[in-house]
Amino acid sequence: MSNKFIPCWPHLLETLNPYNADFDRYIAGNKHALTDSQISGFNLFMGKAQCGTCHFAPLFNGLIPPFYALTEFEIIGATATDDLLNPVKDQDNGRMDVRATPYYEAAFKTPTVRNAAVTGPYMHNGAFTTLEKVIDFYDKGGGGGLGLDIPRQTLSTRPLNLTDQEKQDIIAFMHALTDKI
Repeated sequence: MSNKFIPCWPHLLETLNPYNADFDRYIAGNKHALTDSQISGFNLFMGKAQCGTCHFAPLFNGLIPPFYALTEFEIIGATATDDLLNPVKDQDNGRMDVRATPYYEAAFKTPTVRNAAVTGPYMHNGAFTTLEKVIDFYDKGGGGGLGLDIPRQTLSTRPLNLTDQEKQDIIAFMHALTDKI
């Protein structure tokens, strides 16, 4: 796996503030701003782990490129707790409470993962206390992958089969999205 990537959005950094995380310094040209683990984590985030299919770079949220004017809502099969061995479906109706259509049942706005390393707990309901648990949830295919009945889940239910090192690299990358004060 190559530890290099070429950013296609450096012009956006001029309008994003503070956006002064290690990742931002890296794509602005400081090739020492990220560790090899963080670069590997970025490549996994955008590739094998499929995070970038919902958390669009460079904002790393659900605002849809290229204009970043509309946002996605996703159904991931959120659980009520972080107990992935005995999962229980979260009962929150999500976006359906705002727009009464089954398409939006249990759909939630895709938040940014910028500063996520310092802003837990995670998920709309705060059910996950660590990034490790979040990554495990996604690695298992969300609620549907855990065996819950989530008929409209937009997240693939297939396991990602991430290794422990790959999970650590993704978390290292997420730390690289933390703004410096």
